[in-house]
Amino acid sequence: MTKGVLLFCFDTAEVKYHKILERCVALVKKNLKLEITVVTNFDTYKNLKPLGFINYKFIEPELGNTKLGKEWRNVDRHLAYELSPYDTTMVMDIDYLPFSDNLRKFLDTGYDFLISKTAHDLTGRNTFDQRRWSMIDMVWATVFVFRKGKKAKRVFDTLKYVKDYYAYFLELYRIYDKQFRNDYAFAIALQQANGFLDYDTLPISLPTLPPDCEVLQIDDTGIAWKYQDQFNFTTDQDVHVLNKELANV
Repeated sequence: MTKGVLLFCFDTAEVKYHKILERCVALVKKNLKLEITVVTNFDTYKNLKPLGFINYKFIEPELGNTKLGKEWRNVDRHLAYELSPYDTTMVMDIDYLPFSDNLRKFLDTGYDFLISKTAHDLTGRNTFDQRRWSMIDMVWATVFVFRKGKKAKRVFDTLKYVKDYYAYFLELYRIYDKQFRNDYAFAIALQQANGFLDYDTLPISLPTLPPDCEVLQIDDTGIAWKYQDQFNFTTDQDVHVLNKELANV
C-alpha cells in the first residue's frame, strides 16, 4: 500500500509561497520520511529551487479568495482525492512545519478519513474557539488523512457539492465568515456524508501560531517568535504558522 504527503502551493503577487514550500518539504523529508507530491502551477514551479525527488501535479488554481486583503489561492482541496497518487494520503498545509515525526503514525490508520477539530494556540490566548462563529463545529483542514475507497470518495464528492452550493450552506449553518473556507466546507461535507452522525477525527490539537506573531528565526529543529514584548521558541514540535511573512524569514 502506497503512502505519501500531498502539498498544494501557488505563489501570489504578495506572497512567495514557494519559499514556505521549500522549508516544509525539507522537514517532511527529514522527519516524516514520506514520498511527497506537490500540486502547483508552472509560474510557481519555475521559482522553486531543486528539491530532490518530488512528484509534481500541475493545475491552474481557482481564483477568487482573499485573506487580509491579499490574494489567497487555497480553494482546490476538493481535488485531493483524484490528484493523490497514493493509497493513503496526508494532505498538509505548507505552513504546517513538521519538526517531529508525530504525524507519521496516522498514515498507518485503518480509518478512511481523519481530520482535526481543534487547534492549540501556542501563545496561550485560546484564539481559535471557532464554534461561536457558526452552528457547526469547524474542522481544521490544515492536516487530514484519507484512504482511497468508497467512504473517502463519498466525502470528496460531497465536498464538491458543498463547494458548488456554498452560499446555501453558509445560510443553513449560519456561518459568519462568508468567503469559501476549506475548514467549514470539510466540516459540512463530513456531517452530510456521515448522515449527521459523529465522524472520526485526528486525536490531536494542531499546535498553531496566530497571525499576529512575528517569526524571528527558523532552523531544522524549531522556530523562535515574538508576540508584542514576549519572545518564545519551540523545539522538536510541529507548528502551524499563520503569519505568511514566514516566507521572508
